[in-house]
Amino acid sequence: MKKVTLFLILVFGLCHAMAQTKTISGVVSSSQDKSTLPGVSVSVKGSTIGTITDIDGKYSLKVPQNAAALLFSFVGMKTVEVAIAEKTNINVSLQPENIAVDEVVVTALGISREKKALGYAVQEISGDNVSTNKSDNFVNSLSGKVSGVQVTSAGGALGASSRITIRGNSSFTSNEPLFVVDGIPINNHQSEVDQYNTYGNGVDYGNGASDIDPSNIESISILKGANAAALYGMKAGNGVIMITTKSGSKSKRFKINLNSGITFSNSYVIPDYQNEYGQGYNGSEYIYNNSGSSLSYQDYATTESFCYADGAGGGVYDNYDESWGPRMDIGLQIPQFDSPVEDGEYQATDWISHPDNVKDFFKTGISYDNNISVEGSGENISGRLFLSNRSMEGAIPNTDLKTNTASLSTNITSPGKKLNVKGTLTYTQSKSDNLSGQGYDENNVMQSIGSWFGRQVDMKSLKDNWKTYNKDGNPYNWNSNYHNNPYWTVYKNTNSMQKDRVTGNLNASYKLADWVSVMGRVGIDWYHLYLKRISCDGSVTIADGGTFWQSQEYNSALNADLIFTFNKNISSEIGFNGTLGANYQDKKKHYMYFKASALTVPDLFSIKNVKGTPSVDQDNTPYKSNSVFAAASFDYKKCIFLDFTARNDWSSTLPSNEWSFFYPSITASWLPTETFPSLKSTTLSFLKIRGGWAQVGNAPEPYQLTKTYTALDSYNGTTPFRLPTKLPSAGLKPEKINSTEIGIEGKFFNNRIGLDLTLYDKIARNQIMKIDISDASGYDNMMINAGEIENKGIEIQLSTDILKSKDGLNWTASLNWAKNKNKVNKLYEDITMYQISDSWSSLSIQAEVGKSFGIIKGHAPKRNDDGAVIVGSTGLPLATSSTTEIGNIMPDWTGGLSNTFTWKNFSASFLLDMRWGGDVFSVTQWFGAQAGTIGFTSRSASRKGANGANIREVGIVVGKDELSKHGAVYEDGTENTSVVSAQTYYNSHWWDIEQYAIIKGSYLKLREITVGYQLPQSLLERTNFIKSANVSFVGRNIALLWTDSSNRAKIDPETAMGTSLEGMGIEQYQIPGTRNLGFKVSLTF
Repeated sequence: MKKVTLFLILVFGLCHAMAQTKTISGVVSSSQDKSTLPGVSVSVKGSTIGTITDIDGKYSLKVPQNAAALLFSFVGMKTVEVAIAEKTNINVSLQPENIAVDEVVVTALGISREKKALGYAVQEISGDNVSTNKSDNFVNSLSGKVSGVQVTSAGGALGASSRITIRGNSSFTSNEPLFVVDGIPINNHQSEVDQYNTYGNGVDYGNGASDIDPSNIESISILKGANAAALYGMKAGNGVIMITTKSGSKSKRFKINLNSGITFSNSYVIPDYQNEYGQGYNGSEYIYNNSGSSLSYQDYATTESFCYADGAGGGVYDNYDESWGPRMDIGLQIPQFDSPVEDGEYQATDWISHPDNVKDFFKTGISYDNNISVEGSGENISGRLFLSNRSMEGAIPNTDLKTNTASLSTNITSPGKKLNVKGTLTYTQSKSDNLSGQGYDENNVMQSIGSWFGRQVDMKSLKDNWKTYNKDGNPYNWNSNYHNNPYWTVYKNTNSMQKDRVTGNLNASYKLADWVSVMGRVGIDWYHLYLKRISCDGSVTIADGGTFWQSQEYNSALNADLIFTFNKNISSEIGFNGTLGANYQDKKKHYMYFKASALTVPDLFSIKNVKGTPSVDQDNTPYKSNSVFAAASFDYKKCIFLDFTARNDWSSTLPSNEWSFFYPSITASWLPTETFPSLKSTTLSFLKIRGGWAQVGNAPEPYQLTKTYTALDSYNGTTPFRLPTKLPSAGLKPEKINSTEIGIEGKFFNNRIGLDLTLYDKIARNQIMKIDISDASGYDNMMINAGEIENKGIEIQLSTDILKSKDGLNWTASLNWAKNKNKVNKLYEDITMYQISDSWSSLSIQAEVGKSFGIIKGHAPKRNDDGAVIVGSTGLPLATSSTTEIGNIMPDWTGGLSNTFTWKNFSASFLLDMRWGGDVFSVTQWFGAQAGTIGFTSRSASRKGANGANIREVGIVVGKDELSKHGAVYEDGTENTSVVSAQTYYNSHWWDIEQYAIIKGSYLKLREITVGYQLPQSLLERTNFIKSANVSFVGRNIALLWTDSSNRAKIDPETAMGTSLEGMGIEQYQIPGTRNLGFKVSLTF
């Protein structure tokens, strides 16, 4: 009975409480143009009760009878508090924040500052800008959105790295910026992808920043130059990317956000292939007609050009992987790898083309992306829990990547508001059973089907039979000499990985007085990376039984900061704020590697099954640094600002007598529109002039100063060691970067047009370079400090509100454009050229004094003074006697144009990404021509008299059908008239001249497109629990709209091999990029 009575009392009390409410409604509008504002947050002060305005700016909210006030808040508007009293209808007009003056951005050390006070360029990207249209590596989402920032994706492979540079290349070691998350530097570790897989590094496992889930990002600040990044000292030579993750809302509401999406991916840039001639050699009509053979073309084809027997040379050119064979689709009958076998011999079948055989290998990839966040707050505490799962299947069969993230953040403030403690802890796991190989390696399917592939090969036959073996006991394939069946490669020879990563920070600040606070911050970044690569028995180039290797890497970093901040007016007109602090960093890396070159039991990939002696490696790499820093900022009447910073670093990677380095900076800014208010008008809303100078550095890697021993393969049970081939450097110093920049920012026509223009000059000295030394020293080379690289350029950001209407169409556009001019001012003593990397034949990428960083050197056709190509007596071009400059990897300029449209509940946006210049050595074009697979090796002749016949029918005249711009002459100056076969020209001659494979990296891409619809608030109110709902269509890498005519193979010119200097300017059978189209649903409860 007592329980029943208690229950009735509770029910009565609840009903009474519900009765003690009233409904308040109203409309929220903008004070500027009187337009209503949808999505404004309306909440009861001191409670979790709240709602948001609908598309018409209307709201309706049940509030307790004792509620005192309502809070109205909206991005870009000043928060308004209105007393309720006896009101039941409250209309509010929100005043806009002065964006040009009061915008706050995150700067070095995670310190938030007013943008108007900064004397350097900073650009901020919102989290929505990278999460709405996701890439599997969030770095890709910056492409085309930030002036002076060049992002290059490593292709369409799942989990691949993205290379990012800010204001050009200025180092021979690394040009990657520092990544900082919530004030803590993180390890942006990079895959050491090797273009030849020389050391087993033929897989791109991604860069460290790709572990960050874009849905958990609040904002990104790009500190472009040394002036902005000066407080990071020797870590800031390449700029800094500051990432702020989402934390609990302070609106005193409990909120749940749910996002779910599905994306479909298809390879969208496949090279252009010819479909007239199949596998083999000497099969063209031109060669047949000039051979003197009395055989019919049918008999000639099977006896002199191609006939399959075993794919390993037992037939006629059946071991060749080139397509210089007989013409297809004219009724020929030729034995092929998938022909029926009778009496032990392959029978002749139709010799026909399969135009889409490369495209047919790829499938539609699919990605599922789901995440949920739960956040809430009380009077002195707020918190947020974020969980996400992303499961991806690649466009390459049997490739996958699964990523799970869990993040918890909390913020606690003492009742007196003096003490604040906040922290974040994030765990991420990335796991894959197989990632695709890259580079010139049999594990990269494009190394086979990208160039060296018979154009008559039926991909369906390879797919249906990859598990079987042919009559000779070899795995079913079109060629048993050089290549694996591509399906064998992706299903049998796998590259698995698992990475577990924990990052976190704990931040405690205490207000010692009204004008001074102290903050202690500790951050961790720990990860374990496990890799395993297996190659099965029966694979080409693999020992009997198969091979495998596996590695484990443990990497940890501890960062600790102690920072005092000061904020005190010196007088009524002069303000001051300052920072004084210290930093400690401790990094450790432990690496273990094991390889079995042969196995006793075939395909048993276990350490216990090693045949012979395994190869092993293990190393430990510690690193420590200490730093002290200070910053002082003065302002006069909030219109003139002057900043000074200073940092001193001590690094364990430097000599003990020279491990201390000092980095200063000074910046200033002036707001004429604040100094002279009369300048403000409907035309000029805001004006700022800024400038500064700074010095930062790039520290060397560990173990540059001491001898380290290297283990070799075991011999007779003993593991030998050898001394290093690199002489340790006793006096190595950090690279030193001096940067000067000036800029102007303006807002015009009531802030409807915004302009940010920056000029900069960045000079990097004390380059860390590896130079060859005399063999008499006992070493091959040593690391030194020398050289000077200069980058100077211009950056422009232009934003506009083209259409602005209360009830109609709104259109905003943003243009960014940057031009960087790079020059190597000097190297070392009498050295005028320094090799950065090399590739096939004689091609190399160099730094040469007086020229831009990254010139491409190779052989070119020899020309006379008029530019005509000089040919020999055979009619083939003569090559220059030595290598010459044939290109440069640096783009002339980069840019992006974004447009956003809104109309009522609908929204749409698109992004154009563009680059001009930046040459690429395309292995696909180079080898594709030699293999006879690329489209231009079988095209119409352009010379008179050829009547448009195929060049494989009538041959080539150099100067008319090829290299026709300036013509071609013999060495005596007379016009070339010699005819050569297309096979001779491309297959035999192209290897001698690398310039043929140089393409301009210019492109115009439709990078992103988004179309969304916000469900009406009136509809959602019926549910009583859904606060907002949005559905959207998203697309990424929609179309390659234009490339330069030099891109004859029609590859995607946006290409890279990992993120190191080794892969710059070289396309080595890249995995085709994917067009990603999908749908996304976002709900807020």
